[in-house]
Amino acid sequence: MIDHNISLDLDPEQVENYNRQGLKKHSVGDLEGAIAEYNRAIELNPDYPKVYNNRGLAKGQLGDFAGAMADYNRAINLDNNYAKAYYNRGRVRMATGKIASAIADYSWAIKHVPNYAKAYYRRGLAKLGSDKKQEATIDFDRAIELNPNYAQAYYQRGNTKNYLGDNAAAVADYSRAIEIAPEHIKSIYNRGHIKCEMGDNVGAISDYDLAIEIDCNYAKAYYNRALNKTVLKDREGAIADFDRAANLFYEQGDLDSYQKAIQKQEQEQEYNIRGKSAEK
Repeated sequence: MIDHNISLDLDPEQVENYNRQGLKKHSVGDLEGAIAEYNRAIELNPDYPKVYNNRGLAKGQLGDFAGAMADYNRAINLDNNYAKAYYNRGRVRMATGKIASAIADYSWAIKHVPNYAKAYYRRGLAKLGSDKKQEATIDFDRAIELNPNYAQAYYQRGNTKNYLGDNAAAVADYSRAIEIAPEHIKSIYNRGHIKCEMGDNVGAISDYDLAIEIDCNYAKAYYNRALNKTVLKDREGAIADFDRAANLFYEQGDLDSYQKAIQKQEQEQEYNIRGKSAEK
């Protein structure tokens, strides 16, 4: 059994050194090594909330959600104003499907740190998960107000606006996300999808082009680019894209999408043959 009174005779710097070593290993992905360092810090000082929070992060990244929860609970018991521990516990609760509890944790984090942009963002995600889209939008608004360069918040607000039927606002948010993070591929893809819905097939194709430049194996982008090409009567281009999409879907194990792409490709090939026959 550890004698907790020992920590009273130790230099606090020794405890902090173990914590720093843990953070260093954590930053390079050595999670097991990081946990070992955090354990040493906790052995020397079992009442150090920051180390429990750090160890909880590492455990969560390893998929040990129960262990992470125990560490966050301990950190909060030691310091009930510890916003980061509430925030991180909220993330674990979201990952384990406890949405209402996650919202409560994010709210506690915001209560203790009112300008906590990430907590607003995560609470917005949790509210989306509980079908509270208008409330989610308010949280994304606040996250963006606090951090105007928060690309992911623009992206999720764009998704929410799309769900609510405000396509113009969704496109604006995706565009802003792309300005901040030019390779934010989900924003590019979703913007293309909405442009298609709005009848801007040329604009949609441009976005799918960009998505494919970023990820040449993006099967859905090829498939949707092909759909837009069919509207513009670019049958050769559509056939090539459906073919590429089908091959990628097959390689990625998405057999339902593979069948759809094959059917679309065969349909376009038939139309193409008929069109050439009519020209003769």
